[in-house]
Amino acid sequence: MKSFLLRVITGMVVAALFSFYPNSSVNAALITKTLDANTRITPPGIIMATQGEIPMFKKGTVVTLDEYGNVLEGILADTINLPYESGTAAATLRKTSVAPPMMFIPYYVTDTKPKYRLLTFKEGNKVIFNAKGEVTRGTITNTNDSIEFNSVNHMQITSGEISFHDSGMVATCTLGKNTYLRPVGWQQLLTANFTNNTACSGLVEFKGKQPLELNEKGEVMKGTLNNKAQLLAAADGSSTKLYEAGTIVEFDEKGVVIKAEMMPKPE
Repeated sequence: MKSFLLRVITGMVVAALFSFYPNSSVNAALITKTLDANTRITPPGIIMATQGEIPMFKKGTVVTLDEYGNVLEGILADTINLPYESGTAAATLRKTSVAPPMMFIPYYVTDTKPKYRLLTFKEGNKVIFNAKGEVTRGTITNTNDSIEFNSVNHMQITSGEISFHDSGMVATCTLGKNTYLRPVGWQQLLTANFTNNTACSGLVEFKGKQPLELNEKGEVMKGTLNNKAQLLAAADGSSTKLYEAGTIVEFDEKGVVIKAEMMPKPE
């Protein structure tokens, strides 16, 4: 019995020591460096690349590197195509918006093929990479890029800053063209914006060439209305308010409009 208790106590002491021991993978110090010349530096996750695929960072600016010398953050010296946040299949399924409960059986088709997802990031602007070497924040320059979310959903974006959630969903961008999207709280607005010739369940048309903010489910948190729209004044859907086209609307987590202002008129 004494031998058994001794082994238990010893095990507890060892476990306690390990719990306080520094974890190099978590606490590894980041390295900052000022570049003496325009320099190509590989992001994390790169095991093969042509020279032109390695981003070049600007002379005289500071880059942040991981413990292996891979770049995590820096100012681009050249415009270059780079992969962007892809998230994980599990995170995407977990956070994907689904229809309200009815006679509805959801199903998912997971494409296991690797996808070569690239956007063109602009020189002179900061890019931030995740641990997989994908850009999570930067400034894009092409005007006709399209981001695919799955086999039936994609969104056109245009030049400007862009960022992503961990799931791979866009967090902020400039919308490329007028697009129907679901705002937060859309379940309370299923038919509120039907017209004589358009019946899109819970969808509202947002204006292209304007900033857009989405949550991890792809629901609009802030955007500019392209048409008049009824939006929530109460989270339970008991009251709505009509907003004019050109109104920049911002929602709380329940989908209630907390801020609304008209777009500035062009000078």
